Amino acid sequence: MIRLLKIELHKVRNNRSFKVLSILYMIALFLTSMGVMPFLKWLKNKFAEFDAEAVDPTILPFYEFPDIWQNLTSVSIYFKILLALSLIYSITNEYTYRTIRQNVIDGLSKKEFIWSKIIMAGFLSLASAVVLLVMGLITGLIYSTEISFGVIFEDMHFLIAFFLQLFAFLLFTQFVATLIRKPIITMGVMFLWVVLIENGLFIWGQVKNQQWIEYLLPVKSMNSLIHIPFPKYALQEIQDFIALPELALVLFYGGLFYWATVSLVARRDL
Repeated sequence: MIRLLKIELHKVRNNRSFKVLSILYMIALFLTSMGVMPFLKWLKNKFAEFDAEAVDPTILPFYEFPDIWQNLTSVSIYFKILLALSLIYSITNEYTYRTIRQNVIDGLSKKEFIWSKIIMAGFLSLASAVVLLVMGLITGLIYSTEISFGVIFEDMHFLIAFFLQLFAFLLFTQFVATLIRKPIITMGVMFLWVVLIENGLFIWGQVKNQQWIEYLLPVKSMNSLIHIPFPKYALQEIQDFIALPELALVLFYGGLFYWATVSLVARRDL
């Protein structure tokens, strides 16, 4: 596993598209983790300029333990498209420049080739979760009004859910990229499926009161694992836990796309 990861890291080291997209993703995580309070303070100053000192956005407990873990993960997961694009370039370049054939000639089996991509997706997902863990601890310790081991670790399971959600989505991305093998077409298909087809089917299901439609939409199912928590600040009821059926759907679709990708590479001629 370590050997395959080293091979993959060596490949992407000189891949400019991969590096740029990965850096943008890390910047997005950093801004999400560290930039909310400065933004709220800026809003407070703007309200003060209009003689609305009573409006104080900084009282919103975005960084309070244990809420911070659901807050960070629910927002940060939307930047996953940047990692998905980096993987699309990584995989499709293998076919464009025929390096997959060279890898097999050099002794890397088809199974090892696709496993290197899957391990890379897992590595990126784990690295993202670790970054959120570190950033969450830093900002939580700075801004949280209550600090104790129990409160800090209370809802940290959202980081595990974030890892699984991101990993499953990257497996879906790898399947589409492996199936199509052309970067621009792959990105177009991803956009068409995620933005138009899934949203269209979801809206149709809601209008027709066919709630089961949502469970057939892989990206919608993955996105439903961590619910947006912010309506609770307006005294609305929210889901502040990981539901087992939603977790099972994420694991199912992750396993499905893993199997589909491995089977596709194994049966396809290089």
